[in-house]
Amino acid sequence: MQTFNNILVVTDTRLDAHPILDEAVKLARCNAATVKIVDVVPEFPWTARQYGGLRELLGSDMQARLDALASPIRGMGVEVETKVLWGKTSVEIIREVLRGQHDLVLRVAEGLDSQQKDLLGATGRRLLSDCPCAVWLIASDDIPEYKHVVGCVDISTGHELDIELNEKVYDLASAIGYQHQARTSIVHAWGMQFEQFLERRIARRDFNEMLNQRREHVEALFDEFLKSHGRNCRDPDIQLLKDDPVFAIPSFVKEQSVDLIVMGTLARSSLMGLLIGNTAERILGEINCSVLAIKPDCFVSPITEIEYVDPLAAFSTMSDRLSARQSPGSQT
Repeated sequence: MQTFNNILVVTDTRLDAHPILDEAVKLARCNAATVKIVDVVPEFPWTARQYGGLRELLGSDMQARLDALASPIRGMGVEVETKVLWGKTSVEIIREVLRGQHDLVLRVAEGLDSQQKDLLGATGRRLLSDCPCAVWLIASDDIPEYKHVVGCVDISTGHELDIELNEKVYDLASAIGYQHQARTSIVHAWGMQFEQFLERRIARRDFNEMLNQRREHVEALFDEFLKSHGRNCRDPDIQLLKDDPVFAIPSFVKEQSVDLIVMGTLARSSLMGLLIGNTAERILGEINCSVLAIKPDCFVSPITEIEYVDPLAAFSTMSDRLSARQSPGSQT
């Protein structure tokens, strides 16, 4: 099971309450992990730059607030650092991940305060797209005592990246559900290629037979995946959702009062191999619960510690790493 050893908590020191730190402390104590708490001083508009020292004053105040947040956590026996970051929020968070070799980012989702009017916000989307480690976005009004955790897997492709992500999703969803004593569902949404077209063009009997064959095939694949975990498709909280994932998963999240969704976010084709997958992005744009998003180990961020990297070059590097893993002489 994947564990987190070096957690980066991105907070907003202007707030009075910081429930995100409660989740960070739980994770740190369960995994014997270290925690770093950061906030970001943004670039000031030119109208404010004429008043010298304002940005530095804000940074000093922010550092004092971070230290105050860290003090009681240290009293719990958790190793904690604090740091003020300077610049564009999403970019500086990712650079700090790279500098500190963090394996998890915890952040409160921006929600309706963001320029993008959904739960993720502009910064959340950038982190899901470019951050090389797992990203856990906690709903802004959420107290992290989850009652229903869902892991979304894709067992239909057989692609190595999906196989890796499916195992990570299953393990993390199960571990978090156990930690919170929550119901844990593992779901796969399925359909049939050209389903609507075929339904209109062929006899109903033939269509139903094709659909049943497709479902049996998907169930067999799902059972094969679940077998290594001692489960099968008939187990409680193992769900095959019959619909396009873009519709099926948000509906399930809403109807079943899901608090946290765990899923992979990487698309595999062309330059989209660097980005949050289109399907994942559309799903996450429709939900209002917390999200834990993960990427495969071979992912390379287009952002470095110092400067932006050409996405084509980053994609080429990721492809080379994946090819090396697949070559006969490689070691696993």
